[in-house]
Amino acid sequence: MPTINGERLLGDLRRLAEFGKYKTGVHRPTFSPQDIEARHWFMGRLKDAGLEPVLDGIGNVIGYSKAPGKKMLTGSHLESQNHAGWLDGAMGVIYGLEAARAIAEDPATAQLGVDVAAWSDEEGHFGFFLGSRSMIGVLGEDEIDRAVDRTDGRSLR
Repeated sequence: MPTINGERLLGDLRRLAEFGKYKTGVHRPTFSPQDIEARHWFMGRLKDAGLEPVLDGIGNVIGYSKAPGKKMLTGSHLESQNHAGWLDGAMGVIYGLEAARAIAEDPATAQLGVDVAAWSDEEGHFGFFLGSRSMIGVLGEDEIDRAVDRTDGRSLR
């Protein structure tokens, strides 16, 4: 049975909390320097876990399993609401990563594939669920063209 490495999991959560650290939480708005830095760090963690990290055109980071056959997909988001809690989104992404690592490390389950996603803009700085909607093909170019940051008016493009 796969075993979660609690020390590794908590270490990743604590490291991720450093990107945009604010008081007891984080401030990591979508596509801010802190969010971009966190996405690049996460890509490295995916690669270290044996997953193939991909940054797509809307900013989603997805770690693809190299296992054959069907895959399970898990994840959440890395960006935060303004001045928010440090586990919102991060917990789903890092727990997904740890599950993928644990499954791959156990000989009884190593053949099972787990893909891990960190969707972009799930917190709605530029729209609503842009990353996950893009992934399933329901985000149009016209909506991307109209998308602006709700706090400062920056265009998504």
